[in-house]
Amino acid sequence: MNKTPFESLDLNLIKVFFILYEELNTHKAAERLHMSQPAVSRTLQKLRDAFNDPIFVKTRHGLSATDKAHFLAQRLPNTWQELADIINHVDEFEFKKLTGKLCVTIHPALIGLISDKLFLALHQTAPQVELVVSVWNSATEQDLLLGKQDFAITMMEPDFSKEMSIKTLPSLFARVYLNKQHPLIDKTIDEQAFTQYPLAVLHVPGWNENITYVEKYLKRRGLSPTIAYRNPHPSSVLSVVAQTQLMHAVGTQYHGISTEKVTSKVIHIDGKPVELNSYFCHHYRHRNKPLFQWLYNSINQIITEQNKAERSR
Repeated sequence: MNKTPFESLDLNLIKVFFILYEELNTHKAAERLHMSQPAVSRTLQKLRDAFNDPIFVKTRHGLSATDKAHFLAQRLPNTWQELADIINHVDEFEFKKLTGKLCVTIHPALIGLISDKLFLALHQTAPQVELVVSVWNSATEQDLLLGKQDFAITMMEPDFSKEMSIKTLPSLFARVYLNKQHPLIDKTIDEQAFTQYPLAVLHVPGWNENITYVEKYLKRRGLSPTIAYRNPHPSSVLSVVAQTQLMHAVGTQYHGISTEKVTSKVIHIDGKPVELNSYFCHHYRHRNKPLFQWLYNSINQIITEQNKAERSR
C-alpha cells in the first residue's frame, strides 16, 4: 500500500521551510539553522520533492515563494505549533529554560511606555529569550498569522480575522502636547481647540500614511483639523511643537522621549477626559501557552501602574 504524502514527509523539513520562508535566502537560513548552505539547499530539494512544487524559486536577490509555499505558510503554523506543544509538553512550565526570539509589534504611542519595562520583566523571568520590538504597520496581521510576529499591542481595536485572539488592556488618557508658552496652556483642551490651532501628527509609513487616527476621530466628531506638519519621529514632532503653536495629540503620554520644552494635557471631549483602550493580540494557537498569559498579565500591570501614576497627579 502506497504511503500518503504526510507519511512520506520528514517533519524536520518543516522547520527549514519556515526559516527559508522568512529569510528567502539560503545563506541567511543556514546561519539561523546552524547548518551549512549546501545542507539547506539539499533540504530545499527534499521539500520540492515532498510537495511536488518548486516551493522557492531563485531570483536576482535571493528566493521567491511560490503559491504553494504561501499556502503552506498560512496553514501550517497552527497545526505545527500544536504538534510541537504536545511533544514538548512538560508538567511544570519553566520560564528560566526558555530560549529563542520573541517578536512583538507595538503601536508607536505605546513603544516608549511598554517596550523597556516589558524587556526588563522578561529578562528577569526568562533571561535567555531575545525580545525584538517593531512598530505596528499594515502587515502586522499577516505577520502574526504567518508566525513572523508572536504578538502585538495597539491602541485601536484591530479588525482582525477570527484566527486572532484580541484581549482588552486598560485604557489610557489621550493627551495633547503644547509649547509651554501656548495660549491654551492654562485652559482645558476640548474639541474646539483642535479647530483653533494646527496640528503636528505622527506620519508612519505602513501604518497611517493616508490619514491619522487623530484626524479620523475628530472628523467623526464633525471637526476638520488643519494638519501643518507630518513626521514619523515623535522627537521631531515635539521639537516643532516646542517652537510653534502647533499641537500634537497622542493616545497616551510619551516615555523615553525628551519633553523638557513641551508639556502635555489630557484631552476632554463633551466635558469628559478621553480614554483610549489598548489591545493585546496574538494568533489563536497561542491561547493556552503560559508565556502568553504571562505577557498579557505583565503588560496589563505596566499600563495599570501608569494609570495610577497619572490619576494621582
